[in-house]
Formats: sequence, C-alpha cells, structure tokens
Amino acid sequence: MGLRVCSASGNVEVPHGAVDHARLLCKVVEGDNPESIKRKRIRGVVRKIEGEYTNWLGECGRGDCFLMLTSLAKSARYLGRKVQQGTAGFKQDDEWSGVSPFFSPGVNDWLCALLQRSASFVTGPEECMVLLTVAVDLELGDTQTLRQLCGWVTGKQYTLRASLEELVCVLRLISLLVKRCRMPIPSLDNMLFRLLGATLDSRQSLTVLSSMVRLRERSSVDVVRCISRRATVTVNSYTVRDVIYALEAISLLNCCHEAYAGAVLDRCTVLCVELKPTELGSVCKYVALLNVSRANNSIALACARELRRLLPALLSRTEALLGRFSLRDARCVLRCLEQHNVRHSVVFSRLTPLVSDLK
Repeated sequence: MGLRVCSASGNVEVPHGAVDHARLLCKVVEGDNPESIKRKRIRGVVRKIEGEYTNWLGECGRGDCFLMLTSLAKSARYLGRKVQQGTAGFKQDDEWSGVSPFFSPGVNDWLCALLQRSASFVTGPEECMVLLTVAVDLELGDTQTLRQLCGWVTGKQYTLRASLEELVCVLRLISLLVKRCRMPIPSLDNMLFRLLGATLDSRQSLTVLSSMVRLRERSSVDVVRCISRRATVTVNSYTVRDVIYALEAISLLNCCHEAYAGAVLDRCTVLCVELKPTELGSVCKYVALLNVSRANNSIALACARELRRLLPALLSRTEALLGRFSLRDARCVLRCLEQHNVRHSVVFSRLTPLVSDLK
C-alpha cells in the first residue's frame, strides 16, 4: 500500500521507499504551490519518514544517502523546530543534546549515519562542500564526520588553488558548523594566510568578518585588522543590512581597524533616517557595546568623535519611530541611550513603561 500525502488538489499516492520520499520532497520544494501548501506537504512527508526510517537502515546506498540528505536540506526552511534549545540557540554547554532541532533523536542518528556513509565516498572538495552545507542546513552534530570533511577544504592543496570566493564560502560554512553543530574549530592557518594578502570586495570582507564573529578565534586578530582596514574604502556602498553586520563585528571582535570602525559609524549616521524600527533596534544593540565603560574597549575610545555624531542621529530617529517599537527593539534602544548617557525625557517616558510593563 502506498503513502498518501495531502495536497491542494487531493491525495497523491507515492511508494514507501527512502528514494521515493526524497524525490517527493524535491518535487514539492520545486513546485509552484503557495508556501503554506509546501510547508504542510513537506512536514507531512517528514512525519512519514520519521515513521518509516527504521525500515530503510540497510537500504540506502551511496547515491540514495546523498539524495535523501540534499532533499531534506532543500526542505529545511519549511520544517519546524522540535526543541527549544536548538543547536543554533544553546545557552550553556550542558543544555545541548547534539540532536538536530528538526528531527527526533532516532532520525537524527539515522541522518548522521547517512552523512558518514556519504563522506566515505567523497572524491573531491565539491562533494565535500555539498555535504557540509547539508550539515549546516539540517544542524547535524556528527563532529567526527564534519572534521573529516573539513580536512578536504582546509588543507594546503585546496587552499592554494581555490578562488577567493570559494575560500570565503568555506570559511563561512566552517563558522556555521562551529556555531550550530558544535564542531571544534579546525586548523585555518592555510586559509587565513591566503585571505590575509587578498583583495576582497565589500561582500566578501563582510562575510569574513561575520565568520570571525562566530568563530571567536583569538589567533585571527591580524586577519581581522588587515581585512577591515582594506574594507574601509568600500563602506560608503554599505546598505543598512551591511552596516548592522559590520557593527556586530566591530563591537564583538574588538580588533577591527579604527579607520574601518569610524567609517562604519559615519555611514550609519548617514543611513539613520532610513532605519526601520527593527533595524534601529539592531543598530542600537551593537552601538550600546561601544561604550568606554567596557573593559579593553579600544574602539569606543578611538572612534569617540564618530560616536558623538551618531548618537544624536539615533535619538532623532528613535523619536520619529515612537509607538512602532517591539519590546526587543525598545530594550535595545533604551540600553544604547543609557550606556552612552543620552537623556531625552519624551523618548524615555514613552519607551520605559513599555519595557517595564512587559518584563
């Protein structure tokens, strides 16, 4: 008897095998149905996979493993998280179970076995990158297999011949694996050595800096300073989203070049009039950290003049957006103003009750 999956036009009959489920996932993702219908169908297929996977433990060969993993990865954005503390949102070391937040523990173990089997057949960095991307999308915490795969793309042979775009992509993937899957940081010396002497465009520079934020690699201070210094000339092209990512790197790494930090703060001042409430909250979240009361905060001292120009612009934009802030954004704005000793009776009288009432 076949598997029935509910669709907008009725029930669809499909076979029971792992490959058939994987192909059905691809078909749904690539179809023209509305997002809500896709989400409903994909979650229905995944529920069937959860009930049937024990029958497929010896069924999946090399190609089948790869197909199942990539199909689920394509479907990841439609899946619901099963636990509160997912791999990307853990709070303490003892709270992370190592199980993907999208699947039950049994299915997680099965998918890790498929990942391990697929990794044993990898013949080049291209296949390796696909599997690493799958692990990031599905948050599979098989750190031993992930480290084995990372060896393909962090070794000297690959890093010497890879393009800068490929190296930046690898660094981003590794940083996501460290954050979401708790993979120990592999040796990045070969990759960072190439990036240290490279000329990156604005997008590549931001990607590297954001990756360094996730890695928190103390030995990468020279790389961060060098890349951020070279990126200074591209700051005038930054969008609001770019500025937020840059402020995150500046405030959390505390080793970006002072010229870059100053240019980003000035760019933020220019863009303040365009900020939406959520964007203003994100900007304030990181600007709050750039205050002289924080220990070893050299950026706040070096960029004091730029901060003095930015804070009135943030205050003016806050006043213009009063009544539109979420609790999260209101908290970020208030904290920023308090940390920098900015006082405005109207702003504080409107935002403080919101934060106090919803605590």
